Amino acid sequence: MEQAAVTQANDRQAGGLPYGACRGWTWPKASFGERVLQAAVAAVLLGALAAGLAMTPSPTGTGTHTVLGLPPCGMLVYTGRPCPTCGVTTSFALAAHGRFGEALVNQPFGLAVFALVCGGLLLAVVTLATGCSWITLVTVTRVLAAVIALTVLAIISWGYKWAQM
Repeated sequence: MEQAAVTQANDRQAGGLPYGACRGWTWPKASFGERVLQAAVAAVLLGALAAGLAMTPSPTGTGTHTVLGLPPCGMLVYTGRPCPTCGVTTSFALAAHGRFGEALVNQPFGLAVFALVCGGLLLAVVTLATGCSWITLVTVTRVLAAVIALTVLAIISWGYKWAQM
């Protein structure tokens, strides 16, 4: 007990809470492997944001992905109707340029993808900077809920895009 008080006093003198303390709960320390993984994730997500900034969003609301060397959407070309992902790259590029309202109007799911990329980058950077692992917050129930929510949002966004064209 006395040792804990000394440790807490030393931590306060060092300018903060005990390592990983957060409202009485101690965050687990990220392993070396997890930190390497988070560094890779951060690099990939930063690359995605850089690509979004480098692209000029298509004024038609679709087709921005073709600057990456990808072919035009086959469904849009052959049917004249958008596929579930039509406009996501354009919306992502709009958001990367800070044009969030236009991104939302163009393809809501693209804005959600942008928000997920930014959130993932933030989590990766926090893990790298603090050494705290957020992996224990991941549960099957939470992942399932996120997948269901994203699937519903993707379907609604597709219907929205379908109605626009």
